[in-house]
Amino acid sequence: MTIAERYNAAARKLLPHMAADLAVDPAITDANHIDEIVFRRSEYLGGMAVAILAMIDQQN
Repeated sequence: MTIAERYNAAARKLLPHMAADLAVDPAITDANHIDEIVFRRSEYLGGMAVAILAMIDQQN
């Protein structure tokens, strides 16, 4: 499972009403790339993405 798949699943679980705004291509394998993509959409979403990625990292 790629980091993007895990990220998308966590976003759907934690923020189902914003999952579409936070979603990224499931083939992405770099957390920094996810952050860059979502941050370009908005700083607010980028902050959420960083928090979701940190939660995923703590689960490892």
